[in-house]
Amino acid sequence: MAGQMLRRWESFYGAFDPVDAAIEAADPDQFSRHVFRRARGDLLGRLCSAADDDQAERICGILDDMMAESLETLRLVPSSTPEAPVSTELAESVRALREHGSERVRLLARGIVSGWEASVQDQDDGAKVTPATPMKKP
Repeated sequence: MAGQMLRRWESFYGAFDPVDAAIEAADPDQFSRHVFRRARGDLLGRLCSAADDDQAERICGILDDMMAESLETLRLVPSSTPEAPVSTELAESVRALREHGSERVRLLARGIVSGWEASVQDQDDGAKVTPATPMKKP
């Protein structure tokens, strides 16, 4: 089952990098993710060498919690402005997490994507189109 747990996380593990990058970009001085990256790497190593199913399940639970905390942080920091839209890699990664095995991760990812979509809609609604003024001939 440890192999099954590894496969469960394999397709989602890469989502941490763009999420971390977006969090760090919001405020590089406040949001250094170095410690989290190292801890995740350690957990992945432990998952690969898990002695039994219970240990693998506990490690996956910790990874789920780490992803949920990362998404919660991402939700709270401004990751998109009209001048700096959400990167394609970040958008794809968070959208993929809507299918994650953890309900908490799925709900957070769905909420973030919904927020982005609402923000884009608000920007579109806020743009005023003014008709061109006809030029008068002298």
